[in-house]
Amino acid sequence: MFKWLLASTNSNVKVPVEEIDSTFRRKQLGVLVATSFSYIAYYIIRLVFTTEQHSIMKEYGFSISQVGLILSTFGIGYGISKLFMGALSDKANTKYFLVLGLYLSAFFNAGLAFTHNFYVIIALMLLMASAQAMGAPACQREISLWFSKKNRGTAYAIWSSAHNAGAFLCVMTVELAAFLFSNSIAAIFLTASVV
Repeated sequence: MFKWLLASTNSNVKVPVEEIDSTFRRKQLGVLVATSFSYIAYYIIRLVFTTEQHSIMKEYGFSISQVGLILSTFGIGYGISKLFMGALSDKANTKYFLVLGLYLSAFFNAGLAFTHNFYVIIALMLLMASAQAMGAPACQREISLWFSKKNRGTAYAIWSSAHNAGAFLCVMTVELAAFLFSNSIAAIFLTASVV
């Protein structure tokens, strides 16, 4: 059932000798762009609740300690899950692993739009934390596979800037959704999931 998630076998396709360098460089660039944009998308989803916590407290009637518990649940769940997801990503086809985590994150984030129940929100945030933990290990593995030690630091530096870009784009997404949908928190969660 999950064979598609396992690491892919070596390719039988041979690249002509004169095209090896150009093909490899093109693939490297593709990996760097794909991991960066994927991680930007992960961050857009990850930060929506944090960005909207004051509006959520006001609209849902949550106390600051309830919101703190939700965010702590996410943080602890993310930290523990990242340990396991790092081990799983080593055995998986990282392309599919990365995409699966992103789609699951978007799905659980969209679920937040349809509930005001404190316990359901905690459960969804815990599930989202596990899905979010699939992103960084998959990106890091792809970069370590495609870049030599000489160039890996530069690749990681470029990929790491996706955190900042994701945070910026999260705020833009939230502001755009708030403007278009009259500050509807449900619409903000759904818009971030769609993006």
